[in-house]
Amino acid sequence: MTDNTANIEFEDKIKRILLLPSPLHKFENEVYAKLNLEVFIKRDDLIHKEISGNKWRKLKYNLIEAKKNEINEIITFGGAYSNHIYATAAVGKYFGFETIAIIRGDELNENSSETLKFASKCGMKLKFISRTEYRNIRIDKTPIQTNLNSLVIPEGGTTVFSLEGVGEMVEEINGQLNQSPDYIICPVGTAGTIAGIIANTHSSTKVIGICVLKKGQYLETEIENLLNQSKKETNLNYEIFWDFHHGGYAKKSPELTTFVSNFNSNQEFEIEPIYSGKLFYAFEQLVNQNYFKPNTKIVLIHTGGLRY
Repeated sequence: MTDNTANIEFEDKIKRILLLPSPLHKFENEVYAKLNLEVFIKRDDLIHKEISGNKWRKLKYNLIEAKKNEINEIITFGGAYSNHIYATAAVGKYFGFETIAIIRGDELNENSSETLKFASKCGMKLKFISRTEYRNIRIDKTPIQTNLNSLVIPEGGTTVFSLEGVGEMVEEINGQLNQSPDYIICPVGTAGTIAGIIANTHSSTKVIGICVLKKGQYLETEIENLLNQSKKETNLNYEIFWDFHHGGYAKKSPELTTFVSNFNSNQEFEIEPIYSGKLFYAFEQLVNQNYFKPNTKIVLIHTGGLRY
C-alpha cells in the first residue's frame, strides 16, 4: 500500500468516526451581555465519546507519522486514571494500532480503575512498574527497550507533532467565527494544547492558559521548547494563570466542587473538576475582575475528560 493510499484511508476513517470540526457554541448570560463580551465554547468534548477533546488533537499527527513510517505499535505512559491512556487505547482499537501502556504503580492491575478496564478491553497491553521506575523513565529520561517498529509517545501525549493537530482547532475556530477571536482560553496540564494554540494564532489573539497543576511554572520551559521545535513564528501574546489549581492536579477545593455541581445543574453541557471545571471557574473569576476588554470575542476550549 502506498503512503498516499494509506493516508486517504486514514483520513476517511477520521471522517467516519469523529465529529470534526467540533461545534462552536455561543455561551450567553446577563453578565456577559452587560460587559459586551461575546463568549463561545469550542466543544472538543464532542469529537468522540472515547477519543475526547485535546487527546485526539495531540495524537493525530503522531499517528500520521507512524503510518508514514509503517509503524504499527504505540508505546505510551500514564497513571490509572489517565485520559491519555483511555484515548490512546481507543485510538488503537479504531485505527488498527497495537498499543502498550507503561502504568505507574506496580500494585495496580487491569481492573484497578475504569480507565484500565477500558484500555484492557480495547486490547492495550498494560505493563505496571513502580513509581520509582516510572519517575526514572519520565523525569530522568531512562531509556526503555522498544521494537524498531514502535512509536513512543510521552505521558499526556504531547510531542512536536501535537502542535499541528491543535493548530487545526485554531483554524476551525477562525473559520466558524469568520475572524480570529480576541482571546482563546484553555486548561494547561502538559503544555501541548496551549503550545499548539500559541504556535497557530496571530498576535491579535491573546492566548490564556489556566494551569491545573500546583507549582506548574516549569511548564513555561516546556512551552518554549515545543515552540522552538515547531520552528513557527510565535505569537508572544499569551499569559498563564497559576493560582486556579485548587490544590493541585486532580485535587478540588470545596469552592470548585460547588461551582462544578451548580454549573452542571444549570447548563446544557457538563464540565469535570480536573480540567474544564478549573477553566470555567477561573473564567468566571476573571470576568468578575473585569479582566476582559468590552466588545471582545472570547473562546473557551472544552478539552473533554468526561466519560459518557
